[in-house]
Amino acid sequence: MAGLKWVLAGALTLAAVPVNAGTANGVYTEAQAAEGAAVFAERCAMCHGKQAEGTWEVPALKGKFMANWGRETVAALSDYLARAMPQFAPGTLEPKDNGRLVAYLLKINGHPAGAKPLPEDHAALTAIRIDPLAAAAVK
Repeated sequence: MAGLKWVLAGALTLAAVPVNAGTANGVYTEAQAAEGAAVFAERCAMCHGKQAEGTWEVPALKGKFMANWGRETVAALSDYLARAMPQFAPGTLEPKDNGRLVAYLLKINGHPAGAKPLPEDHAALTAIRIDPLAAAAVK
């Protein structure tokens, strides 16, 4: 029972970490984004287009889409994908695939890769903010 208290205390401490890491610092790996590209091709491209360009009915996932998520946490974007996508089968993405998709979306929107993969832990994702894109990058 005492061990459980330490685990819970550690989890609460991690959840209380202020948002201090940003996507401009490289929060995913190139390999993770490449895996995300494969998931995107299989689960998302049919609606959002092969290059995430969108259609007149479905939004593009580049530029303005990511700009709308600027200053949110990576957890917020991840939670949205997990809850609402794909539109024809919401909530069916595997958690690992969801993280891969977030990495891919960050990559195609100009956020740099880093040395460590995007964490799967929700509390850790809450501590990472999506840095706003430069105005010139938003189309």
